[in-house]
Amino acid sequence: MLKELFFKRYFPFTLWRGVGGKLLLVFLLLLTSCKQEDDQGSANRFTTETVNVDVILPNARRTLWQPVIDLALQNIEWAQQGLPKRVKLNLRYHDEDASDLDLTVYSLCYPEEGDDTCDVILGPTRSSKCQMVLGNAAQYRVPVLMPTATSDEIQRIQAERPYSWFFTESDVTQCEVLLGICGTSHIPHAALVYQDDKYGQSFRNWFGFMATEFQVDVEATDIQVYDFTTDLTDFFSRIEQRAHETGESTALLLALSSNDDYLRVIGQVKTAQQNLGLDASTSKVRYIVSDTGDNKTVQQAGLPLYGISPCGNPVSGFEVWYKEHFGTDAPYGAAQVYDAITTIALGAAKRMGNPTGQDDLTIDGEKVEYREPPFGPNLADWMRALVADKSGTPSSWTKEGLRTAFSLLSEGRNPSIRGCTGPMEFDGKMHATILHTTYRFWRTKGDGSNYTLTTLSTSSDSGAGALNAWDMEKLFTQDFDSEVEVNHSLPTVTDHWALLLSPSTTWSNYRHQADVLAMYQLLRRHGYDDEHIILVCEDNLATAMENKYPGEVFVESNGEDVRKGAVVDYHFTDLSMDDVRSIVLGEQSERLQQVFHTTASSDLLIFWSGHGTDGRGMCWSDGLGSQVFTGQRMHDILYELNERDGYRRVMLAIETCFSGLIGQAIVGLPDVVAITAANMVEPSKADVHDRTLGVFLSNAFSRSLRNTINENPDIVLRDLYYNLARSTTGSHVTLFNEANYGSVYELTARDYFPR
Repeated sequence: MLKELFFKRYFPFTLWRGVGGKLLLVFLLLLTSCKQEDDQGSANRFTTETVNVDVILPNARRTLWQPVIDLALQNIEWAQQGLPKRVKLNLRYHDEDASDLDLTVYSLCYPEEGDDTCDVILGPTRSSKCQMVLGNAAQYRVPVLMPTATSDEIQRIQAERPYSWFFTESDVTQCEVLLGICGTSHIPHAALVYQDDKYGQSFRNWFGFMATEFQVDVEATDIQVYDFTTDLTDFFSRIEQRAHETGESTALLLALSSNDDYLRVIGQVKTAQQNLGLDASTSKVRYIVSDTGDNKTVQQAGLPLYGISPCGNPVSGFEVWYKEHFGTDAPYGAAQVYDAITTIALGAAKRMGNPTGQDDLTIDGEKVEYREPPFGPNLADWMRALVADKSGTPSSWTKEGLRTAFSLLSEGRNPSIRGCTGPMEFDGKMHATILHTTYRFWRTKGDGSNYTLTTLSTSSDSGAGALNAWDMEKLFTQDFDSEVEVNHSLPTVTDHWALLLSPSTTWSNYRHQADVLAMYQLLRRHGYDDEHIILVCEDNLATAMENKYPGEVFVESNGEDVRKGAVVDYHFTDLSMDDVRSIVLGEQSERLQQVFHTTASSDLLIFWSGHGTDGRGMCWSDGLGSQVFTGQRMHDILYELNERDGYRRVMLAIETCFSGLIGQAIVGLPDVVAITAANMVEPSKADVHDRTLGVFLSNAFSRSLRNTINENPDIVLRDLYYNLARSTTGSHVTLFNEANYGSVYELTARDYFPR
């Protein structure tokens, strides 16, 4: 079943073969190599609109992409011959690696009087540079078209910005493709080395999730973060030795950001192999590089590699045409940059040809207007309108296809454009984030060679659905034993207690405090009074200078104020980790006035919302550099409480990354169940991003838990788990210790939400 689903998603087409493919290739060559028509006679009978395109690329990437950039410009010019109104793109190049790039981008987005206007930015290529560019572009909605920026977090945060364009799906898709290959190729183990930056973090965010989906074994110690000071020789030695001794292959993904980093890490891999007496022929580890590793420097570094790179859709013929024309495979992202350039030109042409004027635009039935200047539609909106309408005459990326598109636009009609990357289908809300990407899966022997193994796609050309990772249906869920029985009797419940704790203190981590405040409101609605809730949070959001709604805190945009009426017992920074033990065990002191007074007939809920640290536990603070509240510490507290007959039943609801570590630690404790936002090797995900406040308001698991309990507090735990597993995006909700708790088919959430 798993293999069938994978192949249906990623092999929606067949590669060209035989005479038919050759004839189509010849046809495409004819389309794109015709002589330029004589346009001299009409030189005085047409008008030209010049669009300034500021291109932000590393110099090395510009060299690789220059042929396809020139091709796009030539085809755009040729396709408009004979038209009375024409678009000319004026490309101005900037080095993405320049030390003063931030100043350059500021001057483009905030031009001084007399400066040439920047109409659109093409680039940058690296996710780490995107935040700065997009931040500057926001004020005046300068369109930013990013061919290969794939950070999942950036794409998600920018999902409702009409000026932010992404032409490649996020790294979520790369993770899915790579782990899917492992799952269907019977590679039982996987490991990850990722760069300590925005790009690498995308892979860390989704590697464990996809491994779980495809049932590939990943241990917490098999995931390592890298920066330029890191020596991973011992790590590679361990992976190599384990694979060699067990005889089972491991796929090790390297998600690094630069050639220098790849060369440094590849050197460490070779040292590890040499120390073990292994080489390419005897190693059972298959090293895979992400898209940034698709270059000759990496491919000739002496280590056999597999790689994955975004490319053109085979149905479009672009990749075949490129190789025939230039004698080499198209570099990664070439198809995306071609489509980005032609989309700019076609969007400008749509604006010029609009019969009711350049300030009158409707998208999805709604007139485009803004409450802040600039008030009317800009170029980004005209491009969005261009790709949103698929009802017109189809047109392709070739010069003849572009001629069809420009001709229709000059008549006030919209073409259904298809690009090198395929059907050019974008998200349904903003129409600016691509929904389909084709990937080339390739191999090199380490000598600079590079040959394609297969092509995989999320294209819907043959009915395969788009990948939307935030809403994708998870294939993997837990199974539970319906005959579990715990052979002891419990007293009738007499009271309910709850500890709600957020260790976060900063505005950027708004969601953690907001979620514990929302849980407080939920408990009050379900029968708790303030004497039985101990609320621990810094409570500094309402008064923060960044708060556009002073005194209020929200978990939903335009929702209720979850701070209203909340009684905060302790500010987080006033407590130590040892104080949690004292509170739970009821050890009251002058400093700790509010503690539990539980008995053998008390039900206890502990809800924790914060960060988690990879392989260790829950962060005691905002994250980096903080102490760690480990699963063992939580286990010891509850063990001691049980020894004192201090509870009837306990539920832990843990909203942190890698929260499965806490759930795993409490396995074996009687009458304790844990439900966690994520498993042991994956992060949990933020949810509900608010544009006004500039932060995430809630976490996916916390929101799902609140919604489920509000709908049905009598829900049995098995159904609670499945509801959360289905509705929590981006991580695998996991339930722990049911064998020592009781039947999840009979016991309900009412033990913790009594009314």
